[in-house]
Amino acid sequence: MGLALDLLLTILLELPIIALFFKRKKRPAAVMNALMINLISWPVAHILKISTELNVYLIEMIVVTGEGIALWLLTGSTWQKGMIMSVIANAVSFTVTSLVHIDPDIFQNKPTIMVH
Repeated sequence: MGLALDLLLTILLELPIIALFFKRKKRPAAVMNALMINLISWPVAHILKISTELNVYLIEMIVVTGEGIALWLLTGSTWQKGMIMSVIANAVSFTVTSLVHIDPDIFQNKPTIMVH
């Protein structure tokens, strides 16, 4: 459940950042594209972290590059804008998810206490 919370936190952080780069008319499509990109890149990054000896920072650079290219191609923006969006969004989400640890137990059902 911890990984699911990290994914949720990543999406909640990155999508608004991507949205800020677009005017109102193009914003919904850009956010949907960013969501799709994150739903692909996030599991790939975590599979690499778990199954290889690659440095976490190298994996993050690969993710930033891949997401930047995907944002460029899918949003119709320049490659520079795609890379800038990716660098900013991923820097924020990487930093926050590295510093914030959410205990999955807080979402467990608590027993109901009945007082007579």
